[in-house]
Amino acid sequence: MSVLGDIRKHYNEIFSAERKVADYILANPEQVVLSNVSELANLSGVSDATVIRLCKHVGYEGYYQMKLLLSHDLGRSQMSGLGKEQKDAPKSAVDFFSIVANNMISLAKCIDMPILVNCVDLIVKSSRVHVVAVGNTSPLSSDLAFRLGRLGVRTTSSVVPEYFLNDLNLSSPGEVLIAISHSGTSKVILQAVDLAKSKGMKTIAICSSSNAPITRASDFTLLSPGNDKIFAEFGITSHIFEFAVVDLLLYFIANRDNLDIADQVEMILSEYKL
Repeated sequence: MSVLGDIRKHYNEIFSAERKVADYILANPEQVVLSNVSELANLSGVSDATVIRLCKHVGYEGYYQMKLLLSHDLGRSQMSGLGKEQKDAPKSAVDFFSIVANNMISLAKCIDMPILVNCVDLIVKSSRVHVVAVGNTSPLSSDLAFRLGRLGVRTTSSVVPEYFLNDLNLSSPGEVLIAISHSGTSKVILQAVDLAKSKGMKTIAICSSSNAPITRASDFTLLSPGNDKIFAEFGITSHIFEFAVVDLLLYFIANRDNLDIADQVEMILSEYKL
């Protein structure tokens, strides 16, 4: 049975608040596959928890699983945001990068410079920075941690949740957490933010959505909400917008006065370059 069929089947068994979510999904399935859990909750006029309960009551493990199957039901490509049949799909490298360039210009308008400056100040003054991400966002955490280290900022990072959660458990109030999550709904990343805050740490989120659990849980959020029409959310989501925000953050850190750049490492590595 389809997702919409499952919802109709269980409609009379669910609570009134959950019916608000069900009604929205039944009326707007195309919009639902483009929304995260917090966005659907806002559109339905309920809490995130109510959305998740609805998904479980109709037979799914959670919202992401239901959304993935709904996307399949609707015949949406899970690999490409612009299907071959659509007239605005890029046909050449020029078309492709024109879309990317326009997205970057849109992204620039979403950057809150006072927040960026606060984040730079926190990172530079911290005794240690912890960078966390999971799944296909993990390469961003490794990249940011390595580059911060080259700028002289003590940084930890791991693609294994048990490792970075242990690091956070041993942290102190003078340290900072940078949590990267494209959707802002990754459970283990939310757990990392909660753990960091319980240790008295300041938390910075890099996320594509201003209405996501991680943005509400973190002290500061650097938004990366590029309007990505090339790749859909599932499978091969592009992280070019998060990488752009990382580069922006590193640029202002690198150009801050009195920063201890790790020149000695560059001298060592220079022996291995022509």
